Amino acid sequence: MTLASLRSIAHTVLLGVSVAACSSIEANLPPFPWEGSKTAPASAAPQGSARSGEAQDALRAAPVPKPRPAEPKSLAKAVPGKEALPPKLVGLSEAQTIDLLGRPSEEGGQPPEKVWLYRAAGCDLSVHLFPDMEKGGFYALDYTADGGVSRDACLLKIATEARRKGA
Repeated sequence: MTLASLRSIAHTVLLGVSVAACSSIEANLPPFPWEGSKTAPASAAPQGSARSGEAQDALRAAPVPKPRPAEPKSLAKAVPGKEALPPKLVGLSEAQTIDLLGRPSEEGGQPPEKVWLYRAAGCDLSVHLFPDMEKGGFYALDYTADGGVSRDACLLKIATEARRKGA
């Protein structure tokens, strides 16, 4: 056996150990806040481990976070005399965007992007939708406004008009 082949074998073994170590680290990380509370299935605990029972008991005893109450879509409804807040648009699906704003006046964009244009008195709102491979479908990633008003003011104006029309 040559020195080069011994080095190759050593690198392969070292790579295998590193990958195995990384996968065990990821299994012990807490979930991201947007993933909610997840508990590992009982089959995920290593068999024959003296601590596997303790780990399962700790997972069962862990408190489940309470869901946050839904935020009001409009501050004007929650607190009389206050200016209304714009609704959440980023992250909505195509169907949810249509429910919020109605059908767009125009559709365009260069693939893979879709741009939906909405018009209201004094402002034009462009909603930029991109595909989400995990969820399937297009989702609003960003929005911009023209016409001398902020994008949030334009969004609120168009959403309010769509609600009046019964979009």
